[in-house]
Amino acid sequence: MAYFRSPKILFGSGILRKIGSELEGMGKKAVLIAGKTSAKLSDQLVETVANAGFEVNVWDGAEPEPSVEVAQAGSEVLAEFNPQLVIGFGGGSAIDTAKAAWIFWERPDLASKEIDKTINPKYRLNLRRKARFMAVPTTSGTGSEVNWAIVLTDRRDHRKIGVGNDEIVPDIALLVPELTAGMPPSLTASTGLDVLGHAIDGYTARQQNDFSDGLCLQAMKLTFEWLPNAYKDGNNIRAREKMQNAAAIAGLGFGNSNTSLCHALAHAVGTTFGIPHGRAVGIILPYSLQYISSNPPLPNIPDPTDKLSHAAKYLGIEAGSTREAVQRLIKKIRDLEKGLGEPLTLKEAGIDKEQLKERMDTLVSLTRRDVNMFSCPCECKEENIKEIFLNMYSE
Repeated sequence: MAYFRSPKILFGSGILRKIGSELEGMGKKAVLIAGKTSAKLSDQLVETVANAGFEVNVWDGAEPEPSVEVAQAGSEVLAEFNPQLVIGFGGGSAIDTAKAAWIFWERPDLASKEIDKTINPKYRLNLRRKARFMAVPTTSGTGSEVNWAIVLTDRRDHRKIGVGNDEIVPDIALLVPELTAGMPPSLTASTGLDVLGHAIDGYTARQQNDFSDGLCLQAMKLTFEWLPNAYKDGNNIRAREKMQNAAAIAGLGFGNSNTSLCHALAHAVGTTFGIPHGRAVGIILPYSLQYISSNPPLPNIPDPTDKLSHAAKYLGIEAGSTREAVQRLIKKIRDLEKGLGEPLTLKEAGIDKEQLKERMDTLVSLTRRDVNMFSCPCECKEENIKEIFLNMYSE
């Protein structure tokens, strides 16, 4: 059965002053899960939640690239405090940590298992018997505040674990653009490119549909229009609001289709070389688009070249053919990245050529095992993956 997944989304400048009525009657205890840096920004939100009748406990143990172990530690905090509301506060890592901690607390039988096998779209989690979930992003990138996905790091196997289930979609997503005003330019750039990667991956994934397409196209447009402004002036609240909306809209888009080849490759690069996820997506996106537009689609899958050509037209790109439109779209992405001071190649990101060769087998293996490969619109074998990685070393 096909249907559209979305939380209730509260958004816009000044929205924090208006959410008290949404929370009244939802319980008496809340736990806010954040990282140490983002927790310092939570005072106003904590006060607002407290004024709605909650005793609020703040746990700042979330980490970048969150691990299963950190999520389990968060679940222990929830078990001790026994809240009726769990709040994920911060970037995508903090929100994913909060989601996973919430699941492990509600379902302690899953905490010790291989979660990528036990948490899947077909599995009934039976969440919300203990608490509801609210997500409050302080960056504009992952879309975790609106979608059904969690990405964790398996430190034992040195890989990214992606899981998804309808019940993981937050009850409320609270978009407060003022919370993103302190993002430094480099973080603004890399998280913004993650938005673009979500939108384009979601638009070309095998599971794309009419509902996801419109959202992905709008997220692309907003990103191209507003990311440069947010990058240049961190206090431009209008630009911050537009990018926060773009992140959530892209999250709804790929959350109702999927991410694809770009994200499979990015997860492998991020895990192997320690490159932040958004930056890895930015580097890889033009190369993944070059690949899917140069190979025939799988049976009964819309041609990515035609779809990307339509996206280019929507973005105001004029071209004489579909192939030319895709190439101009790729150039537009690279021009955006240059303007943001982001690396265009693995070499520019500081990766040594010998390092790349030495770890190629690991990169290929991680990519092949990544769940996003199931969304690739065309066939992509081991030798193809290796070629893509070699191509992205230097232009």
